[in-house]
Amino acid sequence: MTPLAQKVLETTTPYLGPASKIFLDRQTKRHMNGVIFDYLEKDHLPDLSRWVLISAGLLIDKTKAQELSEKISTLHAA
Repeated sequence: MTPLAQKVLETTTPYLGPASKIFLDRQTKRHMNGVIFDYLEKDHLPDLSRWVLISAGLLIDKTKAQELSEKISTLHAA
């Protein structure tokens, strides 16, 4: 797992708990042309952030989904 993918997972876990990895795998694979989450790179963050806003908004409070999306969009690799 790239350091950036690890940061995204650590950022997402407080919002989605133990389902975070499965959720992120699904977002990248299904909505981002088959990107493998474990190999996430900086240029993937805008798309991932958008899909997290949409999909997490169906699972958790929309304001929390917005907050998570914004946090992901500002992450950067170590």
